[in-house]
Amino acid sequence: IHTPSRSEPDIGSYHHVLGVDTSTSASLAAYINSLQYSLSETQGWFGSGSNWKIASGTYCTYNAFSNVDLRVQVKIPGGVDAYIVTPTGDRKEVTEDLWKECHVSSLLRAILYADPTAYSVTGLRRMTPVASPREETKFVEAIVEQFWNGWALGSNAETQVASTARNFLVDGLMRYFSGEGRYADCAAEILAPLAYAPLGGQQSSSRASAEFKGIDPEVAALLAETYMEGDEEVQAVRVMHQALKVKSSCYPLLATQAEFLRRKKCPDAALTVARMAVKYAPSEFQAWAKLTEIYLEAGDYQRAMLTLNSCPMYTFVDHDYPRVPTPRRINFPVKSDVLADYDLGEQGTGTMPPNSRASLDMDGPGLIEEMALNENSTILRLSAPTLRCTFARVYKFLTEIVSTIGWDELLLLRSQVFVMEEEYRNSAVPSAAVDDEDLAEDDDEHLPLSALRERHTAELSRTSEGEPSADGALPSATDAVDNAVTEETSA
Repeated sequence: IHTPSRSEPDIGSYHHVLGVDTSTSASLAAYINSLQYSLSETQGWFGSGSNWKIASGTYCTYNAFSNVDLRVQVKIPGGVDAYIVTPTGDRKEVTEDLWKECHVSSLLRAILYADPTAYSVTGLRRMTPVASPREETKFVEAIVEQFWNGWALGSNAETQVASTARNFLVDGLMRYFSGEGRYADCAAEILAPLAYAPLGGQQSSSRASAEFKGIDPEVAALLAETYMEGDEEVQAVRVMHQALKVKSSCYPLLATQAEFLRRKKCPDAALTVARMAVKYAPSEFQAWAKLTEIYLEAGDYQRAMLTLNSCPMYTFVDHDYPRVPTPRRINFPVKSDVLADYDLGEQGTGTMPPNSRASLDMDGPGLIEEMALNENSTILRLSAPTLRCTFARVYKFLTEIVSTIGWDELLLLRSQVFVMEEEYRNSAVPSAAVDDEDLAEDDDEHLPLSALRERHTAELSRTSEGEPSADGALPSATDAVDNAVTEETSA
């Protein structure tokens, strides 16, 4: 950005934006050109009446499918140059497929990061990604074309392995249509054609028919979920029946069936199906979470706690935030009605008109630091707000148990179900193992926890074979839930 005044040097300005059409270089050039007209507005970035003009601009967007960065350089006046930058720093030409992948990536980011409380960076501008029926048709066509490559985008924090039915593309698709309750449109226009045309025509029809028999089980699970949310349960049952005959061990399909039975107040049948989902996908947290939810509704808190103790826990990976240089100043185009109701003080005036902008110096006291000083330090030390991913989900289940049976009953139930480490150490020390009892206790205290666990496992194995345990210790949570699942299945 430069000004005709020779005394003022050219400066660089940047901001982040969500929702811009990235399907072609022309649409990105049009967005950069629109910033030129916004400088003259009353609520512009640098205030009204300024002589700043945009000389050139670069739009950078990330292609999450191919893991490349697409950049469009625009010179005003001048031409447009589009290219991609690989992870190794090489510059290459942009192909038609890369434009399509970049378009879908941009749309999914705008939909998944639409909540300001969930994702927010300094200088972020949010635009409507789909603002007309024509744009929605274009969005649906792009999603259908890239649907079978959605696993390459990864999945949310509660999914271990991304699949056709569990990835960010599916999350963005379901969030877009569920926000307006348009489940029928999602099922009819997208999921039904995909479910009954597996692999998107990438393989021959004979092979697809032999492998899927005309229906993809994972996509059928999504279609059944959509029918259930759209109050078309007959269609949901028909789809699940057809898909289960093709592949009865499909974990997303079993989870959907368990949820349907739970809503129909059939806890026994839902419990059986949920256990099958855990059996076929033991490393997936959502299968264990569904089983825990059914146990809680049935009032079986003991098995619910055993299930929570056995479920896999994943490390939370936070959102990727852009790495940019620290700016000298931040300029926000604040609306005039906001400035009329709130006094921004010196930060709202400066060298520009008071009703034109709000400018903040990065050297001054930050808003986050000020809020931290005003907050109650006792509340800040609570661990619940810091929990993420599977840990937050397990904590929510535990709070539901406490709200139902109370804290004292939860502690009593915990002592009946689990063996705490202190109790285990006390029970692992034999009363007359050696002549010197104090020496034996001192030796056990210096043993590592892994050695104590191996000793306890050996004692449990002898107990399961009919031999009494030397210390009478309770079985571990994992053994208990395995035995419970085996007994219920055989019954």
